[in-house]
Amino acid sequence: MKTKTENCQSTSTPQVVKTELEVLISSIEKRMSIANRSPSSSKSYVRAVVRLYDFHTTHPKDLELDQILDFLLFIKNEKGLHWRTIKLYVAGLRYYYSEIVGAIELAQQIPYPKEKPSLPEVISREELQQLFEGCLNYKHKVMFRLMYSAGLRRSELAKLKLTDIETQDGKMRIRINTSKGGKDRYTVLSFTILEELRIYYTMCRPKTYLFNGRVKGEPMSLGGIRHALLMAIKKSKLKRHVNLHILRHCFASHALEDGLNIKTLQHLLGHQSVLTTMIYLHVSDVPLSKAFSPLDNWH
Repeated sequence: MKTKTENCQSTSTPQVVKTELEVLISSIEKRMSIANRSPSSSKSYVRAVVRLYDFHTTHPKDLELDQILDFLLFIKNEKGLHWRTIKLYVAGLRYYYSEIVGAIELAQQIPYPKEKPSLPEVISREELQQLFEGCLNYKHKVMFRLMYSAGLRRSELAKLKLTDIETQDGKMRIRINTSKGGKDRYTVLSFTILEELRIYYTMCRPKTYLFNGRVKGEPMSLGGIRHALLMAIKKSKLKRHVNLHILRHCFASHALEDGLNIKTLQHLLGHQSVLTTMIYLHVSDVPLSKAFSPLDNWH
């Protein structure tokens, strides 16, 4: 005869045993969350450590410096990754070994790649106009003109909400929330774009986000924005290489040409250092018409 205990099934939830890799990922994400690091940084740091794990099929805490360097050499020579991407990998590995493992000396021995800065690509105002005219619909045209007029990144455009367009009390600005580095900032709102946004709002009646995806109240996807640009390029028959970030480069370059102060531009772009902003001086046709000698201002 079966006992009551034997007849009854256990109601306790079976314990899920995490794999070694899952525990590793969880430890990095937890530490970065507590440190209030941005989700994008957490994602890139986890990617670096996971790919190191996959490369050696060994837990990273058990690796020596030579093995870490072998991995970095592989992604540089075999994978041909850009130095900026490798820099992110190194930052992730350094963070893991110093903050998670506690091997600070090992972390400091992982070298950052030598930087090979390149000048940002820009296109002319005429080419920009050609691109805008190639947009398939008014929504896409306003999107790209807004990106150019305010120097926005693609991710910043996608996250813009209706409430981020601030025009109360004579203000003309756009609030950018949790941008690169998790920072907030304001950038300029063009008077021309404001009128175009009003027309767009009347036509499309977006909800919550300024540019909705397929479902109202949901943001447009980054892939959707990129696809819209590719279609505009195709229709405009532009012969130049164009990507979404070039719109931001053009904003910076053209603003300097029109006399915008470099420090103001730094703030609008959200650059931590003015040295980053100063690179646009090399691609801008900054006119000498406003130049003067300080001696002429002596009295």
